[in-house]
Formats: sequence, structure tokens, C-alpha cells
Amino acid sequence: MALFSRIPIDKSRIEQAIITLEQQSSAELRVYVERHMPKNVNVFDRTFEVFEQLEMDQTVARNGVLIYVAFKDHACCVLGDEGIHAHVGDIFWQEVHEIMIKNFKHEAYTDGIVKAIECIGRELAQYFPRQEDDVDELPNEVIINE
Repeated sequence: MALFSRIPIDKSRIEQAIITLEQQSSAELRVYVERHMPKNVNVFDRTFEVFEQLEMDQTVARNGVLIYVAFKDHACCVLGDEGIHAHVGDIFWQEVHEIMIKNFKHEAYTDGIVKAIECIGRELAQYFPRQEDDVDELPNEVIINE
């Protein structure tokens, strides 16, 4: 497994999962990984902050999804913009979160993220199928903040 610096993920494998998702859906997905969250910030607030920084709320259909992981803090969150959330709701996001947690407990960070992307991809393809004129609105690169 190719590890990025000291963060135990295979960046290229995750980016390939994002590309696969975006070949099936008009939605946008990003992954943001850092060792630690800023002090005195909870995981949802941090995820929302990153979501806004990455301008994920600017997609035309409001169907961006952010997977956030602070692996040293044992924290992760999945946040979907209002377009996709209106279709899937809180229970779906909790299921995706559980997929990640199950894998993270075994230090399988890449597997957890890839499985979460695959699960999200199935839902996004259903509600936001890829269009012939689809434009990739956001980069697919995994963001590492050490």
C-alpha cells in the first residue's frame, strides 16, 4: 500500500474510487484527511467548515458530498449537500459512517473510505445519474492536511 507521508491511506486508490463514482453520477465527492482536528471543534463543525472552504455547496444541483477523517482523533463524518440529503436523509449518512468506523477500528482507513464511496455512489447514481453534458465541478484529489 502506498502511504501518503504519515497518514495511512492509499491516496490513489481513493481517488480511483471517486473517479468511478463520478462516472456513474453527476454528483461531486471529495475526501479530506487530517491527523488532528483543530482544538475545541467537534467533528460535525469541522466537516461543515471544510465543506464550505472547498466550496462544495456551490455545485449546480447541490449534490456534493464530503468525507472527512481526522484519524488520530478517531473522528470521521460524511456531509452531503441539501440536494442529495433531501433524497437520502440522516439514516443513510449514519450507515455510511458505520461502514467507515467498522473498517477504521481495524486500521483499514483506505478500505473504509473506499467502501463508503462505493455505498454513496450507488445512492448518487440513483438520484443524480450522470448526464451526457456532465461537467466535473470539483477536483477529485484527496486532500491531506497534516
